[in-house]
Amino acid sequence: MTPLIVILLTLFAILLVLLVSLFNKMRSKEKSINEQQRIIRELGILNELSASLHTSLDKESVLEMIIDKARSLLKSEHAAILLIDESRRVTDFLTTMGPPPGECKTKLVGTFKKVVNELTTIRTDDIQADPAFSGFPQEHPQIKSVLMVPMILRGEPIGVIVAVNKKNDQFNDNDEDLILNLAFHSSLAIEKVQFHREILKMASTDGLTGLNNHRTFQERLQQEIERARRFDTPLSLLMIDIDRFKKFNDTYGHTQGDEVLKIIAGILKDNVRSIDFVARYGGEEFAVILPQVDLEGALVVAERIRRSAEDYELVFNGHKERVTLSIGVATYPDDASNREELIDHADKALYLAKRTGRNRLCSFREGNGGK
Repeated sequence: MTPLIVILLTLFAILLVLLVSLFNKMRSKEKSINEQQRIIRELGILNELSASLHTSLDKESVLEMIIDKARSLLKSEHAAILLIDESRRVTDFLTTMGPPPGECKTKLVGTFKKVVNELTTIRTDDIQADPAFSGFPQEHPQIKSVLMVPMILRGEPIGVIVAVNKKNDQFNDNDEDLILNLAFHSSLAIEKVQFHREILKMASTDGLTGLNNHRTFQERLQQEIERARRFDTPLSLLMIDIDRFKKFNDTYGHTQGDEVLKIIAGILKDNVRSIDFVARYGGEEFAVILPQVDLEGALVVAERIRRSAEDYELVFNGHKERVTLSIGVATYPDDASNREELIDHADKALYLAKRTGRNRLCSFREGNGGK
């Protein structure tokens, strides 16, 4: 081999090494750029989510945003979020896979229970081969890979976020970090929503009985009258007063009087439908709005309430007592054309019941000569 050929081969080898080195650097730079783009994308999604979560006060909207962003961040096919109360009973369960299965709607089971109780993350690439998912609902055979993380607030679990089936890949450590970050932001947002709900509840309910307060009653009655007018349906109002309540207070004291108010509130709630509206009107007086109920139906409800109160035996300071109710009934549109009239006429019927013996019910029509 001539010296010239040796020199040329040496130069070629050097050039080849340089080309390989340059290629590796380009690949490394490309990977670095892709990694930077991924981080920017993920930060953008998290920032967008954080901004949206902390401006929305609607719980359902917040939950929908969380599972939507979970899918975007992790590139998963499905996502779900489950919330629990202080007793660790399920309060909310939203998923992109259809209605939650069986017991999951009401209580923690299986892997959800494990995540909450142990405040641990569960990640698996194949639930069929993972003992932790034994007994997983067979109605979801499309589930393969799962990533579940706890939502924690002030050291206590408040729920679980789940990502299901990462598209064209498996969940990794980076996905776990992302969903934990998501869970952190989501927990703060949910706390804000729940705090807002508590504030609204305090503003709209009576602190002693837990019933709707006077202001909320007036607003709701106006809404129900407008709805009854629009759909041409009846609407009835019961005005209810505890008989001789002042005497009871004077005999047993205000603490026991407060207990009676709470008992009557419970009786009212137990004897109406979920669409009916019960309020503490003021003092010892209550009101019940009965949508789509005519006079005949309202009298049936009123009698049921009156009898339930009469049958309730109270024991104070070793003495047995019974509390009775007087009830006035008026109906829209037969007895009144607007909110003020309906209240006034139900109130007049109430005082007719009290004047004619108490522990009874009267309708406005009865007091108005049957007109």
